[in-house]
Amino acid sequence: MSSTFINALDLPRLREEPRFEILVQSLESLTVNPSTWSESDVDTDAPRDDIAISRYLTSILKSPLDWLRDGEGLDADERREKLLDLTSQRLAERCGRSAMGEISRGWVLPTFRDRPELKLEIREPPLIGDNLGFKTWGTAWAMAQKLDDIGLNHFSHLIYDNLNIFTDPTGKIFTKPRARILELGSGTGLFGLAAATMWNCDAILTDMKIIEGNLNFNIEKNDTLLNSRGLKACSDVLDWTDPENGLSKCSDKEFEIVLASDPLYDENHPEMVANMIKEFIKPNTTSRAMVAVPLRDEKTRGFANKLQEIMNLYDFKLLYNDEEICRDDWANNGEEVKSWWGVWGLPNC
Repeated sequence: MSSTFINALDLPRLREEPRFEILVQSLESLTVNPSTWSESDVDTDAPRDDIAISRYLTSILKSPLDWLRDGEGLDADERREKLLDLTSQRLAERCGRSAMGEISRGWVLPTFRDRPELKLEIREPPLIGDNLGFKTWGTAWAMAQKLDDIGLNHFSHLIYDNLNIFTDPTGKIFTKPRARILELGSGTGLFGLAAATMWNCDAILTDMKIIEGNLNFNIEKNDTLLNSRGLKACSDVLDWTDPENGLSKCSDKEFEIVLASDPLYDENHPEMVANMIKEFIKPNTTSRAMVAVPLRDEKTRGFANKLQEIMNLYDFKLLYNDEEICRDDWANNGEEVKSWWGVWGLPNC
């Protein structure tokens, strides 16, 4: 978010009947951009005298704005409507993520070795009902920022060795791993797209049918970046209760890498996620699965423990685990939550 402090006393006074253009400019200056949970965001989440500004915005909604006149293609009523819309948006932005409606965020991934900086553009539709997949969750971003280290230390045999060389239709030569990524419960696709572009792997990102449309939108939105790296990514539907009818777009349903970020929301999910990994991971000792689970409370800690127990029962070997600090839209005062993550291999790894 912007770090510019705006004092409500510096805003145009309604009793002085400010011009339409002045009010529009002032309302646009009060925009609160969606956070990407960086340190600067945490430091400047509320630098704007928000209580007084909220009162100012409310005063605009209460005002008849009856001094407005026709001009520049808009009549007085249209101008009034535009001001009320802008005012409502500014208030919604101050009421938390659920009130903000559709948003888009740009997520910047730093350079690594000879790879340039990458920027992913992710759309999040309005949060309606139980559609948790329409929001980008803090664990996805926290883990995306760790993917270079994780890839180097735990997936290097899959993403740096055993490479394919190919030429695209323009004649450009690329190298990329033979390994493909399957992401479970992709949501908005941030984590899966980050893994694809940072590890240079083709990827299938999956979720429920109701989520898949926005997931596909975000893949297409980042198509230029994917193409520039010679990568293919697509969305597909995968219902964990009906895996036999999932991945309808895939002819090869075995993957060397299976990923999931923040996939556990009820007591049935640990077993479902373990089943999906077992079902779709390529039966090879070099294949790997990684799951990250935010430890929001005792219930989610229990989900993480249950997942580990089931993976052990399925004879997967936990090769490494750790915790990362993550932030989210609904944390207070930059409150941090730890996310547990683990990397598994198949038996005899």
